[in-house]
Order: sequence, then C-alpha cells, then structure tokens
Amino acid sequence: MKTLLTGGTGFVGLNIAEELLRIGQEVIILSDQGLAPFAQLKLERLPGKFHVVKVDVTDREAVHAVFRRSRPTHVIHAAVITAGQERESRDFDRIVDVNIKGTANVLRGALQCGTERVVYVSSGSVYGETLYGAHPLSERECVPIPDTLYSITKYSSERICARFRQVHGLNVICVRVGSVFGPWERDTGVRDTLSTPFQILRLALNGEQVRIARNEPRRDWIYSRDVAAGLIRIVNTPSLRYSIYNLGSGIRWVNVGAEWCSCLRAVFPGLQFRTVLPGETANVGFLGELDRATMCVERLTSDAGFQPAFDQSNAFADYLAWINENHLAFFQSGGGIRDDKK
Repeated sequence: MKTLLTGGTGFVGLNIAEELLRIGQEVIILSDQGLAPFAQLKLERLPGKFHVVKVDVTDREAVHAVFRRSRPTHVIHAAVITAGQERESRDFDRIVDVNIKGTANVLRGALQCGTERVVYVSSGSVYGETLYGAHPLSERECVPIPDTLYSITKYSSERICARFRQVHGLNVICVRVGSVFGPWERDTGVRDTLSTPFQILRLALNGEQVRIARNEPRRDWIYSRDVAAGLIRIVNTPSLRYSIYNLGSGIRWVNVGAEWCSCLRAVFPGLQFRTVLPGETANVGFLGELDRATMCVERLTSDAGFQPAFDQSNAFADYLAWINENHLAFFQSGGGIRDDKK
C-alpha cells in the first residue's frame, strides 16, 4: 500500500503521516511547504518510509506528474486554505484555486493512475447554518447550508467528488471532520481558525496571561490523533456503504479553555489565567460565539468500526505529554509559532 497525502506538512496532515508511518506504510507527502526539521526527525524514526514532494496542488501538470511517478494505491487529500473573513477578501482567488481546483487536480490524477480509493478531508463547517440547531448533525438528514467561503469551497469539493464518483466510477469518500486540536498544530499561515487549546498554548509560550470569555461556547471537539486514525480506517476498510461520513467525537466538550489552562500549568507553572471582567475583552477565541450541535458518528462506527479513543480528559493528558516532550524543539526548529502582534 502506497498513500499519497496532500497537505501532509500541515497540522492534520502530519498527524495522518505519523500514523501511516507508525503502521509501516509508504507515504508520499505532497505539499507546497517544506517539512520542519523537527518533524523530519520524528517521522524518520517511524517504521514506514516517506518522501516529501514540494508541489502546489493548483499546478495540474505537476500534480499529475507526481501521480504518474509514484502510482499511489490510495490518496488522502488534505490540502486546504482554512480562511477567515479577512482572508476571504484579500486572497479570494487563491482560496478558490487551492480548495476547489486543487481537489479537481488530485481527483483527475487519481483517476488517470487507477488509484483504489481517494479520501477527501472535508469539514463539519459545510453544515453552515445547520451547525447551530439543537439536533445532532446527521449526514443524511441535515442539509448543508455553507455560509463562509471556506465552507462553500469544501462543500463544492464534496460535490465535485460526487460527480467523479458518478461519472467516472472513482472510489472517493468525503469525510466531514469536526473541530480539531492536538499534536502538530501550529500557525502555518494557511489556517485562520486556530483551535482554542493552541491559542492558549501560544500565550503560554509567550509568557502572557490568558483571559477567557465568561460564556465559553460548546462544540464537538475531536483530538487530532483520532482524526488520523478515523481517516486511515476509512482508507483501509474494503467496503463502505456511503460516500460521506462525519468524523467527530459525538459529544459536546465544556469548559475547554479553563480546563486546558489548568492542565498546562504542569508544563508552564507560571501560567496565569482568569475569566474576563465586565467590559474586558478575552484574548482567546472560541471559533464562534454560539454552541454547535454534535456530529453523528454512527455511520463511521457501523461501517468502519471506528470510535474515538480520546475524550476530553485523556485527550488533554496526551496532548500535555506531547507538549512536555516536544514543544521547545518543535517551535524552535521552525514549527510555526507566529507572533500576531508583529
């Protein structure tokens, strides 16, 4: 088995690459960015083998050349620009090109070289306005109403995947991933919606006090290791009944900011945090101000036998151990901490 992984040097991509290599697979990591030195060292210690190909997914000929050379049996397409509102106006064409044209280029390459299965890493954000309902988000019953350029491009790519499946018979599966946090997250310059735990980690690294909003919105967080495991389970399951799956924890996590601050004190004993006073502004965002519905994961459990291994408590414990072991080497070797004040 040989897997081509686009966006493989990014946050979610590195989690996927790490898990594939851990189980001894061969991975072609395709990205327009190089691999950070620390990540290179970590991946080289794993049983599988990999090589990095620096290619922009919008370059059709370059993408197809990689497919012709490597002949991957499987593809996980995770390359994306996760754009906020400001970037929508500034980089509209680039976002559309990467998120939609890039997907089309990858699908055509997979089709031409006879790839057995393509897994498109979509997002729970495609539900858009439906995210804020009271009922859990079902792949069948909840109609996507994407309401940002990012979610619109993700849903558009899902429909392109569906068209390739219908017209060309390409075995392509779309996976709607929930709100992700965990190891390997950093500011790569292509993700405007950094997770709450990472925002707090960045403040801790900078020695700043953390100010948390009084009413923290609840949402269906999922740990990055679970995301990687779920995607790989979909890659490897021979027969799947559906072409769209949710990948979330299936539960609403509460008090994420305060609990994570308490955990981080084990690594940063001087970390100060508090709830904002009336009239103050929080310096930690929660990716929106409203509670989000949970994502139904029964399809994934039933068809692929996958259940998330990490709840709120053991996810925090695992992430804390990873930070304790790796944070200085990772961030000091080009891991991607950025100072928003500059």
